[in-house]
Amino acid sequence: MRSIFYTLTLAGCFIAAPANAQSLTGNVGSASITAGERSVEFRTGFDDEGNAAGRLHYDYGLNDWYQVRVIGTFRQPDGQDWNFSGLTFENWFQWSEEAEDNSGFNGGLRLTYGFSDGPGPDEIETRLTLTDKFADVWEWRANILAEVEAGEGSEGGVAFETRAQITRAISLNAFGSEDWRLGLEAFSEYGNIRDIPGFEDQAHQIGPILKVEWDNGVYLQTAVRSGVTRGADDTMFKLFVGREF
Repeated sequence: MRSIFYTLTLAGCFIAAPANAQSLTGNVGSASITAGERSVEFRTGFDDEGNAAGRLHYDYGLNDWYQVRVIGTFRQPDGQDWNFSGLTFENWFQWSEEAEDNSGFNGGLRLTYGFSDGPGPDEIETRLTLTDKFADVWEWRANILAEVEAGEGSEGGVAFETRAQITRAISLNAFGSEDWRLGLEAFSEYGNIRDIPGFEDQAHQIGPILKVEWDNGVYLQTAVRSGVTRGADDTMFKLFVGREF
């Protein structure tokens, strides 16, 4: 039953669905929470049309099942200056934890409120996160997101998105690190359920991802995603750099 559940979950996240506004700094998140652990992270990403985005994070684990994250977001439309675009607060909850022998899986829920810096609507998001390590060197992640708008200018309905990622540890000792992972991730962004577009007008992307961690807590993640449908951007690049304390 466990293998069937994993297969269905990953399949659901890679299969196409309706499109929403694409994220230049999005990640396939996990549900691992440790009491007292803190981290800071900077993310940047840009697309083939010259649009860029940035995010600055601060995370703190209050206990083994609850973590808070504060995010400042920035954007740079093609040919314009960088602008602050909003402040987001995330509440993370972990309801399932994978054992040391890799039995079970990490399961979590995130509740997010994003305050828009300007006349646009705020955003409220719920995200289900699932993570599982298997066969010693492999890990898969799956996220299911639902988002609604709030405040002035908000639209009704719910927007959905799925994300999935599979990575494998690779035997490499370079740049002072022996912790390298290489894999593949896919983003399928759902449109508002009130007006779901056809498949080719949805935003579906897939591409390689690389992760590196160092003993001092510094980590790096980079990925390139390419569009597989007409509604997706042709190419996106992202780079995350952070440190855990």
